[in-house]
Amino acid sequence: MTVTALDRARKLVEMARGAEQLGHTGKSLAYLDDAIALFEHENDQPYFADVLRWKGTVFREQGETEAAYRCYKKSLAHAERIGAVGAKAHGLNCLAIVAQRRGDLRESESHYAQAAELAARAGDARLLGMIEQNRGVLMNVKGNFAAAEARYATSLAAFEESGDEEAVSWVLNNLGMLYTKLGHYQRAMETLERGLEIAKKREDGLVESVIGLNLAEAWAAVGKLDLAEMRCNESLEEARRRNDHLTIAGVLKCRARIERERGAFNESIATLRIGIFEAEGREDRLLQAELLREFGQTARALGNSAEARLAWQEAAESFQGVGAVYEAAEIHALLASLPT
Repeated sequence: MTVTALDRARKLVEMARGAEQLGHTGKSLAYLDDAIALFEHENDQPYFADVLRWKGTVFREQGETEAAYRCYKKSLAHAERIGAVGAKAHGLNCLAIVAQRRGDLRESESHYAQAAELAARAGDARLLGMIEQNRGVLMNVKGNFAAAEARYATSLAAFEESGDEEAVSWVLNNLGMLYTKLGHYQRAMETLERGLEIAKKREDGLVESVIGLNLAEAWAAVGKLDLAEMRCNESLEEARRRNDHLTIAGVLKCRARIERERGAFNESIATLRIGIFEAEGREDRLLQAELLREFGQTARALGNSAEARLAWQEAAESFQGVGAVYEAAEIHALLASLPT
């Protein structure tokens, strides 16, 4: 590949990333496809593996899990063929994220371990930090909250030291979600607000939308329903602009909780049905279980114990399937509280 063609590919990727940050995912994918086409006859470049992987991540953020998986597999195969250690580490890290979304924690752990080993060999400190926080997410799912917080703290310190604000915003989002789960709401809100400020400063619409949704969850948990609703509306608008089905489903889950807290039970059920539809076929088993948990809560509030039981039984099975033992135990306690 000529230097001119490689430079052109890099420019197209830069344009793709800019489009993605602004929420124009269709345009981003088009730019990436144009970049990929430049490697048609000369694809011995390590950068080709990067471009394939970045395309996969755009798909992943839209909830197109299978399309993301195919791109990541192609990226990894190319990295292995040309012996690009760093690109191989990145590919394995991304495949680990997909496996985690699909609920295969054993495969996810295996990929993360291989990715960390290769990243260390390649001297890629940023990737090691990303893997560290991703492993923290895995620990969070499995209910090992102390280990999750420790991994987040390690990666956050490394990213702050290197001045990597983008990565800092990612870790703050994960830390905030953990604090919300643990009921440390003030700490969660402070952490998420810090992450949101960084995303706004960077004009990163994708990260802003995701953090905003998690902040809305924290606000809803402490009864700040008007603030939560406002933030949900903003995140929903951004997610719809990106055609991001999983974030749309997550926003609708939060909105349904707000509606339930206000006593609008029928509206909450209708919202959850739409959310479940949005998540269908996206292979995010944890989100699907969370939607079913909310559905059961609202069904019980309506006095429909039979429907609540069905939803919670399915939710418990899904939580157990992804190794989320903490949530599964919560659901079993809810099932036990239902009249027989």
